[in-house]
Amino acid sequence: MQAQQEGYCSDNPNRDWWNVVHYDLKLNLPADTNYISGTVTIRAKAMKQSNGMLQIDLQDPLSIQSIAINGTAHKDYIKTGKSYQITLSDSFAPGDTLSILVNYSGSPQIAKKAPWDGGLIRTTDQGHKPWIAVACQGDGASIWFPCKDFPGDEPELGVDMHYTTDKDLSALGNGRLISKTMVQPGMQEWHWRVSNPINLYDITFYIGDYIHWKDTLKGLEGSLDIDYFVLNGNEAKARKQFSVVKPMLHAFEHWMGPYPFYKDGYKLIEAPYLGMEHQSAVAYGNQYKMGYLGKDRSKTGVGLLFDFIIVHESGHEWYGNNISANDVAYSWIHEGFTTYTETILTEALFGRKKAFEYQRGCWALIKNDRPMEGKPGLCDGGSGDHYVKGSAMIHMIRMMMRDENKFQALLRQMNLSFRHQTVSGKEMETFIEQETKMDLRHFFEQYLRQTSVPELQIEKNKTGFSYQWRNCIDGFDMPVLVYINRKPQWINPSTTVQVYKQNKIKSIGVSPDFYITKDIR
Repeated sequence: MQAQQEGYCSDNPNRDWWNVVHYDLKLNLPADTNYISGTVTIRAKAMKQSNGMLQIDLQDPLSIQSIAINGTAHKDYIKTGKSYQITLSDSFAPGDTLSILVNYSGSPQIAKKAPWDGGLIRTTDQGHKPWIAVACQGDGASIWFPCKDFPGDEPELGVDMHYTTDKDLSALGNGRLISKTMVQPGMQEWHWRVSNPINLYDITFYIGDYIHWKDTLKGLEGSLDIDYFVLNGNEAKARKQFSVVKPMLHAFEHWMGPYPFYKDGYKLIEAPYLGMEHQSAVAYGNQYKMGYLGKDRSKTGVGLLFDFIIVHESGHEWYGNNISANDVAYSWIHEGFTTYTETILTEALFGRKKAFEYQRGCWALIKNDRPMEGKPGLCDGGSGDHYVKGSAMIHMIRMMMRDENKFQALLRQMNLSFRHQTVSGKEMETFIEQETKMDLRHFFEQYLRQTSVPELQIEKNKTGFSYQWRNCIDGFDMPVLVYINRKPQWINPSTTVQVYKQNKIKSIGVSPDFYITKDIR
């Protein structure tokens, strides 16, 4: 019995032969204890011949009490790090189906600073009632339930969640509410269902004294159900703060195509932590302030015109939830594009000038400490620059396209082509190159996998000026917009010196919408 690499970052022979189709969670979540218990049923399909072993991921201090596969108990399993390795009693051929029933219990890890670390969040509301939730993006869903914790395998038929808690509290989950049932004195089961594929860190719960109201959006695919859940006593300020949701969703649909989860609806739920992109159940904890907890990340004033958490976490419905990276190394797909949705929203509500101001203002947050693309298969999410530097990269692609309609078409086609799928960074790079008809190989290599910032060197002379890229990889050849005597002109610098001939050049400027440095002499 050979232990495989633990964790959720890469696949291995004990789980790459089977594909998850559906999860069914039946959990007891009493409000007076951190202890949880229940079962998870994993429906799966063999994609190739089984190798005699099957891996289920579950992290300490939780533990598995029993495992049954297709109704047969399996007692031959061992714990190896964050996973359980199960010796199969039967062989499975391609096309065979599996029903894996796991009984487990324990007290999940407590998050110290959610959502940046994973685990259970427990606090009380202003009325001293329990307020409980879970967030797990950084650590994986196996921090609170047994699963195949691999980002490249989303359950294509979704998930059913049966959450049982105290009857005077709500137990909220992703997707649509199917039923509420009294299951024992003082305890009520809430059954939620997600019909679409979902990445595992998006599956979640919220327990608290919530109030609820509904709305609808006349969207691109018809009527979209919108549900709001906030703590009792916060409705008035929530209704005011959440008024941006419908204009935001219209703006996002305009730029990126239909909201990806009409079957499951859109929910915005007050959470006991800052926020998270939980699919169809977006977590909100920005304290009803504009900006990022009342601060403007761009330091331009524009960032205080909208609620950062509502916009950013909702933008993830398109990038991160609809289009999901199949390895954390490619987190720039999630975070770079989603960070750009902040610019999209700003442009829709306040105009292009303020949107571009906001975009550029955020660039001061870039650290260039590590490449923003990590190393695949190693739980390496790359630099935190995959947020703002990723957004800057997308902004430069938009500039280079020189056509707003085509840029919009790029985003829409992206969400259509990769709808409800997991993708690699290379697949995304290839798609962008094909759709834009631009050779971006050196561009992606420079901005995704290097830390140096390209420098555009311009040297004036009597007959014009010479120019080239420096402080970059060999072959870097990004075109850039300059202003010669205040008139716009595109040039195509490379790493070799080129010459631009024009008499009587009084001034040379470079567009500020490129994340570069400049040396103009």
